[in-house]
Amino acid sequence: MVRIRRTPKVVLAIAGQAAMVALQVLVQEDATVTGSWMTRLIPLAPMLIGMYMVWRLFLNPYVSFGQDRLRVNNVFTHYLVPYHLITALEGRTALTLVVSGHGRLPVAALDAAPLTGKAKRDTVAQELLRRRAAAVPRAGHGFEKRSTLGLPEWLGPVTSLAFFLVGGFASVLTH
Repeated sequence: MVRIRRTPKVVLAIAGQAAMVALQVLVQEDATVTGSWMTRLIPLAPMLIGMYMVWRLFLNPYVSFGQDRLRVNNVFTHYLVPYHLITALEGRTALTLVVSGHGRLPVAALDAAPLTGKAKRDTVAQELLRRRAAAVPRAGHGFEKRSTLGLPEWLGPVTSLAFFLVGGFASVLTH
């Protein structure tokens, strides 16, 4: 299963996360001189949340073609859309699906992009139209919508933050 994302978004997100890591390394090296856990912890906690949000907004959204259904993974919502339920495709540079009985469904992975968005959108739209024409309804493969806050994805950053907070408070209490 191939995941389709907008390439400039991915490049921007990876560059942004690399910059955050570089900044955090500089802050942590400076904090090692003072030796305090709190001077290390205070800038680290927002950095973890920032990296998580960059991942969630830019790297998480994707579209992938399955055998019977299209998987649309938006920022906080996942959809499984059978091809035969797609009635229309809308949008000039962004892609919006019109799904029978479920209304309009925006595709965050293929949102508006000034230079490259339209070409990728058109490629995905042509593939969708081809698969819709060949689609056969199958029992048990209906429309599914699942809203999520990222579990289990958010579990990693929250657990890391909790461990850093506990370590910071333990360091303060022991000194």
